[in-house]
Amino acid sequence: MGEISETSRFQGRVVKIFSDKRGGFISPDDKSDDLYFIASQVEHDKFGTLKPGYVVTFTVGQSKDGQRFFANKIELVSEGYHRFSTTKIRFSGYVKNIFTNKKWGYITLEGSTQELYFIAKEVEDNKFESLKVGDAVTFTIGESEDGRRFANRIQLLDVDQIEQNDTPAELLPTPITCNELKNQIIEQFKRIVHTTSSSEFEDLTFLLLKNLGIHYLYQYDKRNQAGRADGFFIIGNLAVMYDCTLREGFEEYKKDQIENYINKLEQAQLTFNLRSSDGVQKKKTLRIDGKSKQVWIITLGQTREISDYGNIKVKEVSVNHLIWLLQERLNRDVIEEDDLALNLLSRIEKFIPA
Repeated sequence: MGEISETSRFQGRVVKIFSDKRGGFISPDDKSDDLYFIASQVEHDKFGTLKPGYVVTFTVGQSKDGQRFFANKIELVSEGYHRFSTTKIRFSGYVKNIFTNKKWGYITLEGSTQELYFIAKEVEDNKFESLKVGDAVTFTIGESEDGRRFANRIQLLDVDQIEQNDTPAELLPTPITCNELKNQIIEQFKRIVHTTSSSEFEDLTFLLLKNLGIHYLYQYDKRNQAGRADGFFIIGNLAVMYDCTLREGFEEYKKDQIENYINKLEQAQLTFNLRSSDGVQKKKTLRIDGKSKQVWIITLGQTREISDYGNIKVKEVSVNHLIWLLQERLNRDVIEEDDLALNLLSRIEKFIPA
């Protein structure tokens, strides 16, 4: 899992319990490898109450040889699949990720970027094993006591039975104007503030930065992300390592991580792991000496300067202000990279009180 801090807490779900062995496995929300845990590491003697699907937080420990990782100091957050409410309406979507060995996955809600967690037993007719990424499905939506939404009663949709000309004429798409499209783009991005999933917030922020037109932009491989930043970009003479969080009052929680980011930026070059869309992992090395360097903690809060470590500034950057910058960019008649770099930096500085 790379460099980690044993004081940093992460969130995940219990996926297996071995009552006889007094242990089990937790699947982190960042989709990295499952972590083994033992009963004595479950706080308040609650090992006996844990069940697959329960949401927990934990720290990450490492074996002496550095080859194995495991979950420590586990705290129960919620009984993830105790249904607090569920819809009767069926929704449509597509399988985004599927982890056959773990018996769970994610479905993307049609017409949205929202991803819904699901487990194998919610796939009807015992068709979990036959599901593939991209399959069209229908489902109801359940909500746990902690407000997390997930897919229930999932049915695989046989797309071969759908005729193209079944769509009534009045439902056929109508032309769109340029202004309407720009407004729709901004309105969709504004929905980021309603995101409750940390992983989804990271992906949406990366998509937002891409739409801003940043050419040298990298999102780190989530499977080896514990304790690391979410991404890195270079625009003009500015090099930024960024991390996304939905947590309020994150300064103490991310103190060790921020110091780690600063240490990396102080080097002449930066090397990190990337995973391409086809799943192939590769290393990328970039020279960053001579550039202005910053650490951004991207949040739902306010843009402000947190600290100044010599030549490296640490800032909290509001995702709302990045959306505002995108709106500015969409309404401009001339787009140049140098102009974007100056505009991005100057606008962020203006949001920070002197």
